[in-house]
Amino acid sequence: MERATRALNAVELDSTSREDSGTASLAKGLNRTFTTPGDRPYTFDIACQTPAPNTLTVTLIRGETESEWELECGDREADQFNVPAGAPVTARITPPNRDTDGIVLWRLNTVAAEDVQDCEDDITGCES
Repeated sequence: MERATRALNAVELDSTSREDSGTASLAKGLNRTFTTPGDRPYTFDIACQTPAPNTLTVTLIRGETESEWELECGDREADQFNVPAGAPVTARITPPNRDTDGIVLWRLNTVAAEDVQDCEDDITGCES
C-alpha cells in the first residue's frame, strides 16, 4: 500500500484538489463511476501493487465512448488520465482471476487548466 501511495504522490500536481479516492482489491476489480461537475479539469490517477509483475487493463468510459489503457503494477509513478469536467466517468478493471493478490489505489482530482499536459481528454483521445 505504501508503494502505491508513493506512486500516486509522485504525479500529484501543485494545483490538485482531491475530490475522491479509494482502494480496491485486484480479486474484486474496480467498477466505479465518478461525477465530474464544474469548470476545472480532472485527473484520474491510479496505481497498483502485486507480489509479482502484473499488467492490468483500465477501461475509462463516458457515455458511449471507451478507452483502454495498460497499467503496470509496481511502477514508481501512477498512471494519470486527463478528464474534462462533464458527464459521469466510469473506471473499470476486470479482475485477472479470483486468486490475484494485490491492490489498486486511485484518486480523482481537480486541477488547474494550465496543469493539463498532453491530451486534454484521455477518454476520447487526441490526434497526434
